Amino acid sequence: MDPLTHGLSGALAARALLPKFSDQSTERVARWAVLLGSVFPDIDVIAKPFDPDDFATIRVHRTVTHSLVCLPIWAFLLAGLAVWYCRRRSLAAPRLGVLTLLFGSGIALHILFDCITSFGTLVWSPVSWTRVSWDWTFIVDLALTGILLYFLLLGWVAGSAERRESATRSGVLLALMAALVTMYLLACYAFAQPAPTTLVIALYAAAAAPLCLSLAGPVRHWNPRMWWRIGVLATTVYLGLDAQGHQRALERAQELAVANHLDAREVAAIPLPPNFTAWGGFARTPQAVSRWTLSLTEPPATAPNPVALPAVSGSPCPDVLWTVAQVRAWMRFARFPVVECREDSGAETAQFTDLRFYRPPFRWETRIGRERPIPFTWHVTLDGAGRITREGWVAQ
Repeated sequence: MDPLTHGLSGALAARALLPKFSDQSTERVARWAVLLGSVFPDIDVIAKPFDPDDFATIRVHRTVTHSLVCLPIWAFLLAGLAVWYCRRRSLAAPRLGVLTLLFGSGIALHILFDCITSFGTLVWSPVSWTRVSWDWTFIVDLALTGILLYFLLLGWVAGSAERRESATRSGVLLALMAALVTMYLLACYAFAQPAPTTLVIALYAAAAAPLCLSLAGPVRHWNPRMWWRIGVLATTVYLGLDAQGHQRALERAQELAVANHLDAREVAAIPLPPNFTAWGGFARTPQAVSRWTLSLTEPPATAPNPVALPAVSGSPCPDVLWTVAQVRAWMRFARFPVVECREDSGAETAQFTDLRFYRPPFRWETRIGRERPIPFTWHVTLDGAGRITREGWVAQ
């Protein structure tokens, strides 16, 4: 999940669920503990500039900082750092044990929001290096981000006592939500997906109703905490709908695999941007990977024939290729790998692609007859003696 959504989830959870503390300073430190915990695991990105072969995204990201095994250690260290900082600043703060629990809650929330994506999170590292991928939502989900932002700021609007202040805050929130709706509709257009325009307009109108009421006068009778708790409930309902949509898409992919007589080792449904009704169905056999583009708004009979790509294609791949450290790490990371080997002027080249990261082409890419490479595609070139002369990510 993107850092903005992680931060919004931590901020909303802290304001909605934390109990009242003895004073404002303690309460403020407690909220910051949950918020910082919810963004802390992505600190592993600092390893990327120090990785000599630019492989940190595969080797380091979403490992020990995203681990439930290591979570108590990180929570305790962060709590100790917070206690030290608050003492230096003479700030009232919760006790070390309470801060440890708060930081741990934020870290756990981050891990949860990463598990629902398809990238894979090593939640048991370093005990186990198995990746957990629930495949509920795309890594950037504008609807989820919008829900979190809306209810977080709706509490901010409810906290205003003056009519002019309330009107200003309501206008800001309406503008932000209109921008998110516009981005969503533009993304649907860019990916040539049917945009649920009527549903989006209806939801926006419902969201605007309490804001429009706030323009009529002060909203002292509104309880900000109530709106934040409703926001937590709305987020839970949305994620439940995502899980239900994934289950329907997975069942459809499994039915298509059986209908096409595929002896599949793995079948998956991966969300496609930006609409949660659009999914990619995948089936992996020892010989090939088959892919479908599925829409939950269309009957199963309309599903197209699968696009089948050989697991290994082109000229025979040299045996030494499979001993390369980066190749072995990439193969452990990939779920639906296809490899293409070529021989050109005495050199061997191999391109490794994980179809899990396939996305529909933009409209303009279709018109010019080409698509960008799939993300996380790795390229290796070997000379006639089997030595690596070049390797790296294929540019997007």
